[in-house]
Amino acid sequence: MVSVIVGNYLLEKGIITYEQLKDLLAAKNKVRVKLGLIAVAEGLMTQDEADRVNNLQAVMDKRFGDIAVERGYLTEGHVQALLKKQGNAYLAFAQALEDQQLMTIDQLEQYMIDFQVEKEMTVSEMEDLKSGDVDRILPLYIPAGCDKYMNAAGTAVRTIMRCVDNEIYLDKAFIAQTCEVDNGAAQFVSGEESISFGLAGKGHALLRTASIFGKEEFAEVNEDALDAIGELLNCICGLYASALSQTGISMELLPPEYSTEISKMTSDEMLVLPIHMKSELFYVIVAKGKEIEMK
Repeated sequence: MVSVIVGNYLLEKGIITYEQLKDLLAAKNKVRVKLGLIAVAEGLMTQDEADRVNNLQAVMDKRFGDIAVERGYLTEGHVQALLKKQGNAYLAFAQALEDQQLMTIDQLEQYMIDFQVEKEMTVSEMEDLKSGDVDRILPLYIPAGCDKYMNAAGTAVRTIMRCVDNEIYLDKAFIAQTCEVDNGAAQFVSGEESISFGLAGKGHALLRTASIFGKEEFAEVNEDALDAIGELLNCICGLYASALSQTGISMELLPPEYSTEISKMTSDEMLVLPIHMKSELFYVIVAKGKEIEMK
């Protein structure tokens, strides 16, 4: 998720092109993040020092960490800590940028300072974002005072990333009574802590999600496509109810309902979380203790 958030910010600013972003997202899954890049990102080495060690590697049969320790740039403890960060998604994206000679980690970090200012985020929130951990990123997009929705929204986002596409990014969620959409599905989970989930969008916004999850290329958001959306919703609700059952809370899933001809989804109070998947925008909707109505 963090790669798409950062990548789309660079795209919006005209720093990279759409084609470059596509290439970067494909490349970041294959790169091995270099220790020098991580050391610079962590502020343990300067770019010049990392370049110096990289140049020495060309004439010495030694690892980056060993040379950096010998030169006094890092300690053994630093090297071990840096090695643990090689799977970080933000750093993998930074490595892809560097490999494709688009920018260095230092340059990316400068853009991230601008990002922080524009988004009015704290240093701690930026650390949460760069962690790549969905459970740390999601609270950045949920309104203050809405903790009761966090687990449900997290279940929905993680399921979509796991079952449909992990290259999604979020907009700020909001509390509403109405969400204007053209089509979608909703499901009520009854029990001690009843809850409703919805997936909805305008036009063809749900088409890619339905096609990937349904393993069928749908041409339009028709009843067959929404049946696939309903099945995805059923997975989300099932996982949420299963987690609650482990704490002794009994829940029962009602069948999902869907419609191709609606103008809105409504409830007395619901969290609406916008999700971007490629060029489409759809909504995860959650209502605690109430049903979501399609009208």
